[in-house]
Amino acid sequence: MIFLAIFGILMLILSAFYLVNSWQQYGQWKWATFLVIISLAMTVVGGYGMYENHQNEANNKTTSQTAAKTSTSAISLSGAANQMNANQETKENAILGQLQKAYGKLGTVGFDSQSKTYQIKPASGDEAKALQAVLDDNSQANQIGWPKLTKSLDETSSQLQKILGDGYSLSLIQPNSDQPMYTVKDGQETYSAVK
Repeated sequence: MIFLAIFGILMLILSAFYLVNSWQQYGQWKWATFLVIISLAMTVVGGYGMYENHQNEANNKTTSQTAAKTSTSAISLSGAANQMNANQETKENAILGQLQKAYGKLGTVGFDSQSKTYQIKPASGDEAKALQAVLDDNSQANQIGWPKLTKSLDETSSQLQKILGDGYSLSLIQPNSDQPMYTVKDGQETYSAVK
């Protein structure tokens, strides 16, 4: 796209000179005006393409950083595991607090006690845009850091199983929706909207 923009700018400058010269020397303007319009369109398309590319790179970088932070923090749930004498509800609440700290950058974390599911709802922002981009075009998953994020969720789910026992799920919710985007239960993926 940068080449299209540069070529469009150069062509715009030359065609503008050609238009002025044609108008003054020969009194003709149609062909020269057509060249100016075409070169202006090339410049606009190239510039817009560069802007979109820059936005996608920024979204990819943000999501990759978020995934890396959550995976490197290793979701230190072991602190909650020290509450062995605590009842199950106390453990669930302690885990919820740990998950809120670990995934707070990605969004809000809640717990549905009936389905035994911890749900991560992405906040609106770059993370939500990047996740939506993955849903819209699965081929961008590697660029955005989807494998790192899912690996982090898998590891967290395994830790949940060790602390709370079997039957607990961890679900990443789709942006602007209540539908799951990725769900893992007892360390095993049970659903993924990204193939």
